[in-house]
Amino acid sequence: MPNSIDAGVAGHGLPIRSGLLPPAVRRDLADLNSQYLELGLDPGHENDPRFGWSDAVRRCLLEADPGTRLRMAFAPFALFDLALPAASGAYPAARVADDPWVASVGDGQGRCASFAMQAAFLALRLVESVPYAARVALGLSAADEVRLAGLKPSEVAEMARSPGLLCARWPRHLRFWEMLAGAARRDSAGALQWTHCVGLCLFGSEGPASGPKPAQPSGKHRPRR
Repeated sequence: MPNSIDAGVAGHGLPIRSGLLPPAVRRDLADLNSQYLELGLDPGHENDPRFGWSDAVRRCLLEADPGTRLRMAFAPFALFDLALPAASGAYPAARVADDPWVASVGDGQGRCASFAMQAAFLALRLVESVPYAARVALGLSAADEVRLAGLKPSEVAEMARSPGLLCARWPRHLRFWEMLAGAARRDSAGALQWTHCVGLCLFGSEGPASGPKPAQPSGKHRPRR
């Protein structure tokens, strides 16, 4: 029996290829996105830097029902960031006691560790099998791709345990998250496609925060209406 992600792929009528991403990659990316939203909205992770959304963004995500969040997860890019640690030879094993940002222990931390491992190996899979897809789906740089391609599986596993590997994407860009949640709530293919295009345009930029808009220029440099 197909799981909700498999059913979602079929229900969304994904083409044989969507841009650079084959259907299996879209399925796995949606699975990771869904996990990330679920983990990040767990009350025990509210102050965890790995899910460091602003209060306004977190409220927006909490207000979305599970079906809406599942549709949000089918974005053609990760809803999280991977920040590869600085290159320094082999990756040293990271112990829980050494992690300054560990906010809780127990099953929640085990799930987060499992998620980081899955994300790291998906990144490696994309680098090895789908050229440029890691840049589109995960926002990795060309240098990150080269580094990942040169790692042994044991080194990828150690990298997945590195503090700071996972972080929120666009954590203060309330407008984007409202757009994505709204399009997913309406289950509008056109609105979702438009929002996905906006997200792809935001790669490499935090985007405008949810605070006040910057003042308009004055004098002769003021843009025409």
